[in-house]
Amino acid sequence: MMILTMKPMYLLCSPLLKGINMAGQIHTLLFPSTDELVSFFDRVDTDNTSHKLFISRLPQRRLVERLDITDIECYWLTDKPADGAIEPSYQKILSLISNRLSNHKGSIFIEGSEWLVSLHGFDALLGFIRTLSDSLHRTYWNVYLSIEQDSFTPTEFNHIIREAPIYQMSDNEPTYGVEEGSIEPMQRIISEHIDVDLHEDGSPKLVFLTRLPESGFTKSLLQRRVLQWRRMGLDVSEIESALYSTNKESMYQSYTIIEEKVRRAVQLDNWISEYVTDSQERSVAQFRVRQLTGLDELEQRYFPD
Repeated sequence: MMILTMKPMYLLCSPLLKGINMAGQIHTLLFPSTDELVSFFDRVDTDNTSHKLFISRLPQRRLVERLDITDIECYWLTDKPADGAIEPSYQKILSLISNRLSNHKGSIFIEGSEWLVSLHGFDALLGFIRTLSDSLHRTYWNVYLSIEQDSFTPTEFNHIIREAPIYQMSDNEPTYGVEEGSIEPMQRIISEHIDVDLHEDGSPKLVFLTRLPESGFTKSLLQRRVLQWRRMGLDVSEIESALYSTNKESMYQSYTIIEEKVRRAVQLDNWISEYVTDSQERSVAQFRVRQLTGLDELEQRYFPD
């Protein structure tokens, strides 16, 4: 009987994923939820010519709340007919992937294996993994298969990781979750992850994020910050046009404008949630804060000094 020694989960998430540069392979990712997989997916750094394909149990309208899908080809794994949907069929998935392998290079992420097994059985999953592994040979693509380990028996799990080894970073690569000051400031900002707390009404609380310095500022970094703001429920559509700019200085100026608005919004939201007792007034004010509108009026009302 094989005894597995698992590394801590954070070791599966590297700022620069080694597997991305080792093309033609299939890996297993162990994440218990879509949100954790999306967090990992958002940290994958690839060059601008690499393609990203994501087959998810979530429809695109829900993915966009968690992930910047502007440059990602996304498919919703569902038996419902819909735009951007793909049937829960191994043949359909293999056909989709095969059409991509002959072109470009990149990474493919697949979740929903547990559902596929419930529909088609475990042996069919193994056959799918083996066929996919053979198809990847001599290509510039990698596949990452996200599974929930507890959904499989130990024997089934061992079969899966024999065909698709667990992705692990090398011991000398930097990791997330290290002590403050042990990695470069820009790396800390890139890897900054938000655990959003909720107000009593279920709306996300706003929190202060590390200000992005102009030195080292990139479009990719701005995209990640926009995603972080979206996860807090902020309407930052004002800055989205800047993401298409090729002028780094102009892009950073747009960032500083919206950054100041967000900081004012966080201060207002904290004050409103603590001191405004009238539920209707609080709801209206918090809505306006998240829309980043009427900040001057709200500050005059609540911060008259």
